[in-house]
Amino acid sequence: MKKILSIICAFVIVLSLAGCGSKESLDKYVGKYKGEYTKLVGDTDENKVTDEEFSLELKKDGTGVSNRGGENYDIKWSLDGEKFTMTETFMGISLEYTGTLKDNKINIYNGDPTNDFTVLYVYNKE
Repeated sequence: MKKILSIICAFVIVLSLAGCGSKESLDKYVGKYKGEYTKLVGDTDENKVTDEEFSLELKKDGTGVSNRGGENYDIKWSLDGEKFTMTETFMGISLEYTGTLKDNKINIYNGDPTNDFTVLYVYNKE
């Protein structure tokens, strides 16, 4: 019985220490990001940008709002190092985006970043 109790106590201690890790706070990433430009990955004209207005708002709880063309879409987002992941949902349809968040700049793709028809979205924090 003592052996089982010791194992349980050790397990609880390990779990509590794992919860106290040095995970970076996401607070500095929370806020509004203004869309700078979009372009197709295969577009070789580096100066080509769209006239579409778009933005993101990242909230502390990992949710937020994406706005494109005057429409709001609910999002869920996460960050692992500089790897930014976002799921956008509207009327039950979900779209996955992946990219980076670094130096208050978000670069995300709405698909495979090696596909010429994938769109790159670039945002800067307001």
